Amino acid sequence: MIYKIIYLCFIKNTMKKILANLLIIILISVFAVACGKKQQPMDLYDVIQQRGKIVVGVKDNVPPFSSKDKDGNYVGFEIDLAKKIAAKLLGDENAVEFVAVTPANRISMLNSGQADMIIATMTINTSRLAMVDFTEPYYIAGQTVMVKKSSKIKSLYDFKAKKIGVVFGTTANEAVRTVAPAALVAGFKTYDEAVDALRQGLVDGVAMDDTVLMGYKLKDPSLTSISQKYSQEPYGIALRKGTESTRVLEMLDGYISNSKSNGEMNKLKTKWVK
Repeated sequence: MIYKIIYLCFIKNTMKKILANLLIIILISVFAVACGKKQQPMDLYDVIQQRGKIVVGVKDNVPPFSSKDKDGNYVGFEIDLAKKIAAKLLGDENAVEFVAVTPANRISMLNSGQADMIIATMTINTSRLAMVDFTEPYYIAGQTVMVKKSSKIKSLYDFKAKKIGVVFGTTANEAVRTVAPAALVAGFKTYDEAVDALRQGLVDGVAMDDTVLMGYKLKDPSLTSISQKYSQEPYGIALRKGTESTRVLEMLDGYISNSKSNGEMNKLKTKWVK
């Protein structure tokens, strides 16, 4: 009888130990699986919602699209567009921070995370689509060449052996070599540098989008353009390439499409682009 009791106690204790060990193994396995799972990164929409504002890369010297007024505030067609987007994403058109970009650095600033999106007279083309994602176009511009009003140059054909200034990082830098192969091309970091070179007679013209040229003509009536427009430039909003931007990209496409249909986009253009 005693042996039987001892045996039963042994069996009981052994079963307890086995169950306890199994429980520990299960808990360890669950913990290991939980720790082993990679935490899904937030997409751009979640980041914007958590931050409470969007960060938009814009130009600061291209009126009437985007520039600074005398008080240092950003104004222009693309600035108002960014505010409309902030209202769409966050319910507050003032929930937006603007950072200045140039044609040369805007893609790197976007992909390094210094901006959530770029709204900066940026043409959609094949080479850029390999690096960023674009919304559908919100504006269609065209390229031409700025000259002095006193110049005898009237068309692209007149630029044979003459200098055309271009800005690095712009589509004009590529296109002008095709449309004016006999011209001499001079590169500049900014539009201001290129236009100053034109005023000083260092170049005979500056190739640029008509939207950019518009701002310079407003400030300086001694400047004009040749009559030809040799390209179409569809402007889109650029976002980082990949699934992190998908939700925001779809929302922006929907907004742009609707604003074209309901006349809102045309009102913005009428307000700024005379």
